[in-house]
Amino acid sequence: MELKLADKRDLSAVAELEQTFVFPLSEEELHKLHENETFRIIIWKDGNEILGHCVLFRVMDEAEITSFSVRKDQRGKGIGAAFLTELLDYLRKDGAKIAYLDVRESNVGARKLYAKCGFSEIGRRKRFYQKPVEDAIGMGIEL
Repeated sequence: MELKLADKRDLSAVAELEQTFVFPLSEEELHKLHENETFRIIIWKDGNEILGHCVLFRVMDEAEITSFSVRKDQRGKGIGAAFLTELLDYLRKDGAKIAYLDVRESNVGARKLYAKCGFSEIGRRKRFYQKPVEDAIGMGIEL
């Protein structure tokens, strides 16, 4: 498996992965982000098959992970942990000193994954998510 920056040909598949979110990014939005130098769209591949993706915002020495997913049929196989570990290594090499993200309070599986990879809870955003309304747990890691 390998981590790589998505190219334009990958964005259709990334848009499909985004469908796991309540407010997914469209293929058009992904194309706009792809052209923006402060965003990175990263994919986790096994051969030609995309197993997961991440959209992140990079400014100075910070990285904000705005989307992180593993294909539903690939969950529970350790792919998320492997992908996140490689992603954090990529961010270190890219000059990031800290990474952070928000996760639904009820998303216990994701919270456990992030904690396993070294993230800690750093705050809470009340009523951050919609459909359903729910708090976000802010998590961060020093790289």
